[in-house]
Amino acid sequence: MTLPRFSLFSSPSSKLSWLLLLLLAMLGGIVLFYHQANQRLVGELNSLNGIHAANLRTSSQMLGLLGSVQNQLGQLLDDDNEDSLRYGELNRQIALIEARLAQLQQLPRQLTPPPLQQENTRQIAMLQAEIARDMDSFAQQVSGLLLLVQADSRHARRQARLVTRQVRDDTEQLAQLVQLQEQATQHAFDRYLEQASNRFKIIELPLLSLMLLVLLLMLRTFRRIGSQMRTTERTLLQLSAGDTDVQLPEDNDASFQPIVTALQRFRNSLHGNRRTQQQLAQQVEERTAHLQAANQQLADEISQRREAEKHRRLFEIVFRNTDNAVLITTPDSRILTANQAYLQMTGRTLDELVGQQPPISRSGHHDSNFYQQLWQELSHRGRWQGEIVNRHVDGALVHALLTINAVHDGDGSLTHYVGILSDITQLKAAENQLRRMAYFDPLTALPNRVMLKNRLEHEIEIAEQEKKSFAVVMLDLDRFKFVNDTMGHKAGDELLMDVAERLRGTIRIEDTVARLSGDEFCLILRDSSPAQAALICEAVLQVLGLPFRLTERDAEIGGSLGIAMFPADGDNVTTLLKHADAAMYQAKAQGRNRYSFFEPAIGARLKEEMELFSALRTAVKQGAFTLHYQPVIALQPGLPTYAEALLRWPQGGQHASPGVFIPFAENHGLIDAIGDFVLDNACDFVARQRDNGQPQTISINLSAKQLAQGNLPARLAARLADSGISPACIELELTESTLIQDLAAIGGTLQQLRDEGFRIAIDDFGAGYSSLNYLLELPVDKVKIDQRFIGGLGDNPRNQAVVAAILELARAIGVQTVAEGVETAAQLAFLRAHGCHYVQGYYFARPMPEADYLAFQLPAA
Repeated sequence: MTLPRFSLFSSPSSKLSWLLLLLLAMLGGIVLFYHQANQRLVGELNSLNGIHAANLRTSSQMLGLLGSVQNQLGQLLDDDNEDSLRYGELNRQIALIEARLAQLQQLPRQLTPPPLQQENTRQIAMLQAEIARDMDSFAQQVSGLLLLVQADSRHARRQARLVTRQVRDDTEQLAQLVQLQEQATQHAFDRYLEQASNRFKIIELPLLSLMLLVLLLMLRTFRRIGSQMRTTERTLLQLSAGDTDVQLPEDNDASFQPIVTALQRFRNSLHGNRRTQQQLAQQVEERTAHLQAANQQLADEISQRREAEKHRRLFEIVFRNTDNAVLITTPDSRILTANQAYLQMTGRTLDELVGQQPPISRSGHHDSNFYQQLWQELSHRGRWQGEIVNRHVDGALVHALLTINAVHDGDGSLTHYVGILSDITQLKAAENQLRRMAYFDPLTALPNRVMLKNRLEHEIEIAEQEKKSFAVVMLDLDRFKFVNDTMGHKAGDELLMDVAERLRGTIRIEDTVARLSGDEFCLILRDSSPAQAALICEAVLQVLGLPFRLTERDAEIGGSLGIAMFPADGDNVTTLLKHADAAMYQAKAQGRNRYSFFEPAIGARLKEEMELFSALRTAVKQGAFTLHYQPVIALQPGLPTYAEALLRWPQGGQHASPGVFIPFAENHGLIDAIGDFVLDNACDFVARQRDNGQPQTISINLSAKQLAQGNLPARLAARLADSGISPACIELELTESTLIQDLAAIGGTLQQLRDEGFRIAIDDFGAGYSSLNYLLELPVDKVKIDQRFIGGLGDNPRNQAVVAAILELARAIGVQTVAEGVETAAQLAFLRAHGCHYVQGYYFARPMPEADYLAFQLPAA
């Protein structure tokens, strides 16, 4: 048996791997060698440093002991000379000196020499021998000196001086010895470093040469393997593209031979696949010819049957695709088939319906009499038509208009019934929706005014029969208009829906809540006493007082409720609603967010309002008003003086004040006629004075309801055209409360008026709704500063600052200013000094009739 041959370089990747391992091994060996050499050098240097440190310690100890012995001997001799030593003290000091001598005798007499021979090694040895002899001699001399101290002090002092000189000489020799030792140690350290550097230089060049050789070998191998791999890759790409004539690479390394063998097998496989493909193509051509012949035969058969199927298909298409549901049954009402529209109408499949009776009876909306009449008419006439109610499989009811026709064969025998159904569910839903819209509010789904009156009439009948009372509560939301104006109508609608939901959850199930219009609701509290009605109204106020979480942000509102009791406050629908509404207004007048019961005093006030309405309507019809004119004085050069037309009602009695009857006219729909009266008379005045050679400019006031009219610019322009005067002669004043309603719409109307030639002024500027936005977004020519600011100009610095700021702002944006209510010279001086354009007030003139105004002369300044 032949064993397989094992080779380390059986493949290109193996070669590369072994070369990399060889390079890593060489690098590791070099690093290990340098590490061992450094460790040896560090050990020798540590030994040398230890010898040097030991010699220094010995020299330092020797010098210290010598100095200590010398000092103690000197002190002993001095004390003995002064005869201050006692016997015991003398013995103690001698004992200390002897102890120091003993320590000195224990020290080594010679220092450790350097490990290497140095130039001063001999000199170091001689100094060490001499110091050793001196140490022995010094010890003997000091011992003798101690004996002399006890016997002969004079001889002892002489001997002490000799010992001192010897100590000094020994100290100098020791210092010289230490210096020589340090030089020797440093020289040895340098020798060690030089030897280590020489050793490294000896082996550095061979190692680098060996590494360079290995790198060159690796580069040569990489280049040869890379060339062979590129050739192999190019061959493989050609074979993949189907080129079987490609020449395989030759003269490859032995490690590439398996790859070349695989490429050769791949080329042979491509040859075989090409031959197989050619055979398959030939078989496909033969089969295609056979199928074409069969298809031609089949086409002939289809063309023969096409005419026969044409009419049947047409009937089937009509049957299946008609919007009406079609059902065919047997004479005993068993379903044979149905179209897709019928399946959708019932929600069932055809398999579920075939053989069954039509599911009309399952809706529960038809009784036995209905079916009896249906079959009776179908039997007599052969046809029936009417509305039925089917039930879808999901439970939903489907309203349909059904037509049933009986089908007979040639001899008159009944064969089938054909039913055609038209889905009228949406039509029925639309009818219900119209009915609901007629009786319910589309936003809140609450009963509307019509349904409320019906239920109120029904409630009156029940209460009269049962001799019971009930309450009618009118509810008007407080601050709803603010929410609607500031947050938009979408937020207002959302708020109304939330209010309706809270009201439904607060009242009892037998009570009724309805929405009459806007933010006005009405409650019918069945079988309620005044106390019970008050409790329910308190609950309503509590739920309305909670914050409403709207999409944009939270809103807080309240409610004013008026209560009218049946039969005490009225016995019919109109009276109850009127009295409840009057009580509601009474609650608003008392401070809002409260409820109020109807009282006779409220009825008296209602009567007074009715009388005022009747009188005011009569005055409008008869034109019983007049215009007074108040001069508007120009303060700046080049500006013309003009007048403001102010409405007066001479026959108004206690209601003659414009502050009373004008708001009442706005709330009761009479302001349009009054506005027309002011405009007509002002235009007539301007036209007459123009004809008399005295041109005039008049300022008139517009109400919020007049401004809300979409045709206001056209009406004003037509009226001025009839009078033949220019729009520049008329200035239109609008209060700030008018502007807050809908700034975008009002801005468009004012721009149209401005385009017509009218001048626009904002009246009562700063009265509570002031916004700089008005001055920026609206086409304003003037602002009239409210008289409440003008009245405090004399003694109120804050008023002065506000007025000065308004004047400066208006001047900066090019808007003229008019100060209302000027009554003192100090006010006039302040306004003139701050550049006000016009002033108006009692300081110059009160509103006056036309004749007085024409005769008015401006007083001297």
